[in-house]
Amino acid sequence: MARSSTRVPLSARPKDMAMFIYFVLHVPMTLLMDCVPIYPAVLAPLLKPLIAFQDYYVNTYRDPFMGGIEMMTWFKTFVHMEGLVQVPIFIYAARCLYRNDRRVYLPICIYCAHVITTVIPCLTSLHFESVDRMPFEVTEEQKLFLTSVYLPWLLFPLWMLYENFNRVRHYEGLAGAKKAK
Repeated sequence: MARSSTRVPLSARPKDMAMFIYFVLHVPMTLLMDCVPIYPAVLAPLLKPLIAFQDYYVNTYRDPFMGGIEMMTWFKTFVHMEGLVQVPIFIYAARCLYRNDRRVYLPICIYCAHVITTVIPCLTSLHFESVDRMPFEVTEEQKLFLTSVYLPWLLFPLWMLYENFNRVRHYEGLAGAKKAK
């Protein structure tokens, strides 16, 4: 896939702007919230404010995944993947979207497929897992709230997957047409 030859400002590309904001905001959210439970224990004194915020979140909103990460190996694996795989993609995607670089479309598709397949098990477990397999009981109201927290992380990547898959198809079609000539 060729690089874009003309620089169109990000402000003139509203879909790219939405994706850019998503990726830029996701970096601090991931590093300062999601990955806190997997940081080495030696960093605990430095992480006290983040740990306190996470404790507040878990105690207030009863998120069984963030509150039970030690008993949910599958979720802990997702968090490691988020820190090791997704954060570099967030940075790469934001940079490429800012520069209007077409090479980002396929990596965004890969990221979206990955994140969709991590959010679906979370939502499924939240609603269908037996209480004895959760770190604590979650009421139906709390489940509804947590669904509203997790659902955007499913829906927005679904939209990005659709959008970027169509871009890949479009530019690959153009490349194929050039080769046929």
